[in-house]
Amino acid sequence: MKIIGVITARMGSSRLPEKVLKRICGKSIFEHHVERLKMVKGLDEIWLATSKENNNQPLIDESKRLKIPHYAGEKEDVLERHIAIINKTGADAALRITCDCPLFNFELAAEYIKLFQNNKYDYMYCSNMTMLCGTIAELISAKSLIESHKHYKGHAITQYIKENLNFFNTQGVDIPNELCRPDIRLTIDYQEDFDVITRIYKALYKGNPLYLKDVYRFLDDNPEIALINRNVLVTPCNIYGDNLLGRPLYSIVKRGDNYVIIDSRKKIVEYKDFLGKITKLFKINH
Repeated sequence: MKIIGVITARMGSSRLPEKVLKRICGKSIFEHHVERLKMVKGLDEIWLATSKENNNQPLIDESKRLKIPHYAGEKEDVLERHIAIINKTGADAALRITCDCPLFNFELAAEYIKLFQNNKYDYMYCSNMTMLCGTIAELISAKSLIESHKHYKGHAITQYIKENLNFFNTQGVDIPNELCRPDIRLTIDYQEDFDVITRIYKALYKGNPLYLKDVYRFLDDNPEIALINRNVLVTPCNIYGDNLLGRPLYSIVKRGDNYVIIDSRKKIVEYKDFLGKITKLFKINH
C-alpha cells in the first residue's frame, strides 16, 4: 500500500501574493510544510501540486532544491492535479495539505495513515476540530479522487465527497481536547496571519518542526499575538466546505402543526424507518 503527501501550492495568491515562498526563520513557507510532512509516519513520497502558470517557476525551483517532485496542471481544476500525481505514483491515497498551513497537525496525519492501512477508508478528516484554523490535513483514497472528478472540477477537491458522505466510506478522527482550539487561527491567507506565524516561529523554532501543544501553550502565555488575526475574513467557499462535515444525518422539523424527520438530502423519513436506522447506527439491541 502506498500513501503520498501532496502540498497544493501556487504563487498567485490574491490576498498575500507569493506567500508560499515567504521566509520564516531562514526557510520558505513551502519548506516548512515539507519538514512537517517528513514527520508523518507512513508517507512514501511528498509531491508538490501546482499549476501551469509561468509565475509558479520559482516555486517549482524551490521544490527541486528540496528534491520534492512536482506536477503542474490546470489552474482551476485542482482535483486533476491530484489525480495526475496518483496516476504517476500508483498511490492508494493522498494526504493533502494546502501550502498555507505551516503548523498542521502531523500527529493526526499519521493517525489517518495508520487507520487507512487497516480499513482503506475513502476519506478521513478531523471530527472535532474545524479545518478553517489551518491545523488539519485530509486523507483521500485514489478511487475517491477519481470518482469525485467525474462530478466536480475545481479548487475544493473534497467538496463532492462532503456533499455526498452517504456514498463514501468516511471516517472522522478525534484529536485531544488540548488541540481543539477553534479560537486560534494558524493558517496564512493575509499579512496579519503571516505576522502571527512569524512571531510563533521566531519564539519557538530551533530547526525542527513545532508541536501544536507547544504553540498553543505559547499563545496562551502571549494572548496579544493570537489577537493579531482574530478579525480576518474567511472565504465563503472554505466556510461552506467546513460546514458540510457538520451536517446532521437526520433532522426533526416542523411542518404545519406536525413534525417530520428528514435526512441529510431533505427527504422525509418515516418514523419506523428512522427507528430502524438509528438502531443500526448505534448498534442497539432490543
